[in-house]
Amino acid sequence: MEENRLRQYMDSIRPKFEEGGRLHWLHSTYDAFDTFLSVPGTLTTRGSHIRDCLDLKRIMFTVVIALLPCFVASCIKYGFFTILPLYLVSYITGLAIEFASAQIRHREVSEGYLVTGMIIPMTVPVTIPLWMLALAVAFAVIVGKEAFGGTGMNIWNPALLTRAFLFFSYPNSMSGSQT
Repeated sequence: MEENRLRQYMDSIRPKFEEGGRLHWLHSTYDAFDTFLSVPGTLTTRGSHIRDCLDLKRIMFTVVIALLPCFVASCIKYGFFTILPLYLVSYITGLAIEFASAQIRHREVSEGYLVTGMIIPMTVPVTIPLWMLALAVAFAVIVGKEAFGGTGMNIWNPALLTRAFLFFSYPNSMSGSQT
């Protein structure tokens, strides 16, 4: 029942985001939330594919769920309020770039950053300054992912490129010596 009301609401606001609507420039953002909240309307009809409602967004979300025990373990070891800012900076910076890139290119928002945003804080020291993390995430997403076409087209893993950027740009902060 709740899903039906959500579907009706999303369908009622769709015209605002389509060509000619006053928010047409946000079509990719609308589409990202619409397909995240409900199963996309496209189905595979032939070929050797499994015919079900799973798509890349749901698989990536499943990987994020699988990574949650690592998040919980790091919260137990270092404290929730020490870890949370790393995740917030990672997701806010990376997703802002993903959404902006999708809007500029008139494409769907990529779901790949859901996993990347979860992995990045796991690869950096908890003492890293947040501005350094934001700069490294921006570099990794723009240069390592979006420059090559987005999810599935990148030649470097953005999470590891973030770590490499920090390692070579700010070695003291990465070693823990902070001098």
